[in-house]
Parts: sequence; C-alpha cells; structure tokens
Amino acid sequence: MLTIFNRAELLITYDLARFCQVRDALEAAGIDYTYKTRDQTSPTLTAAGSRERFGNANIRHSAQIEYRLFVHRDQLDWAQTFLNQ
Repeated sequence: MLTIFNRAELLITYDLARFCQVRDALEAAGIDYTYKTRDQTSPTLTAAGSRERFGNANIRHSAQIEYRLFVHRDQLDWAQTFLNQ
C-alpha cells in the first residue's frame, strides 16, 4: 500500500501523453503507483487569490497542468527502467 511516508517521486511532467505512457507501463508491470495533478491556473490556499489579481499570462498553455507520479520507495529503481520506454 502506498502512503505519503513510503512513496518516492518517479516523474514530473506537463505532457499528458508521456504521463499516460509511463503509467500504462507501470500498470502492465504490476507496479503500484499513485499520482497527483495540479492546475497551474487555479487559485491556491497559500496564494489567496494572487492569480485573480495578477493573472496567468506567464503560464504556457502546454504547461498548464502538472502531473506527478509516485511509486513505492522500494520499487523506485525498477520503476525508473520504464521511463525510457
């Protein structure tokens, strides 16, 4: 079981196709994973509306959503072999 205490970050990407490719390879190999997505244009609790005041003109449209993929710390070396596929 993956928890925040035993996971390691395998991949950070802004490319949905790349994220799906690695995720499908991990799934086919039977490696447990979890992921988080973050929309760069949505307001956050810590920013408290700064994007509403200043806008999001500096954010590239292709880099709007960030994808983070996590695996179990013990399986990180094995999972890294699937990044080159």
